[in-house]
Amino acid sequence: MNNQTVEKLRDMRLGAMAQLHQQYVKENRLEGMTCDEYLALLTDHQWEDRENKKIERLLKQANFRHNAYPAYELHIS
Repeated sequence: MNNQTVEKLRDMRLGAMAQLHQQYVKENRLEGMTCDEYLALLTDHQWEDRENKKIERLLKQANFRHNAYPAYELHIS
């Protein structure tokens, strides 16, 4: 695995992408995937991670009095 690539991803604040890349390389799950498919997978994972964190942050900032917001399950890939 190219640790420099993972570190660069983290330096660019793409931690979810770096984590998924490490996992896929470690588990040798890259076979049968085109470059476009793999890049789309990493990009979607990073985007979902950021959206989930944004929702968590907004729910905390809302300061609901009695946990009045519906039970919201975050989609974690």
